[in-house]
This record gives sequence, structure tokens and C-alpha cells, in this order.
Amino acid sequence: MSLSHLILGLLSQKPDSGYDLNKRFERTVAHFWTTDQSQIYRTLYKLRDDGYVRVETVQQDSNPDKKVYFMTDKGRDWLMEWLAH
Repeated sequence: MSLSHLILGLLSQKPDSGYDLNKRFERTVAHFWTTDQSQIYRTLYKLRDDGYVRVETVQQDSNPDKKVYFMTDKGRDWLMEWLAH
């Protein structure tokens, strides 16, 4: 399993920001998978560049704008192909 697959698996449940993905990692897989926020962001950028996720910027009043990542159809197909193997 790669970090890319794990991120896509989480995004298949719901779109999220890199920060919130990191929090989900801490709650779900931190006992057997260690990562840090910078690794998550690097992987998200690669997934975006490869067309597996898309990003939308959400404006917030009292906080900096948030980037929310969504799995694309290409990303879902790639994840399903990986799961089938």
C-alpha cells in the first residue's frame, strides 16, 4: 500500500483538506502508519498533477482559504484497479 492509495481511500469517503486528512490519519491509521503533514501535501500535489484528485479553494472569513481535495473518476478507477489486485 502506498500513501497515494491511502489518501485516495480516505477521499473516496469524503473530500477533505490536507490538514483534515492529516487529522483523519491520526484517528485511523497512526497506530500502524506514520506520516507527517508535509508528506500528505506532497502526495496530494502529485495526485493532482496526475489527474487523480482535483482541488477547490474554499474562502473562509476568519481563517486563510482552505484547499479541499476531491477524488476524480480517474482516481477512483486507479484505486479500484489497485484494490482488485
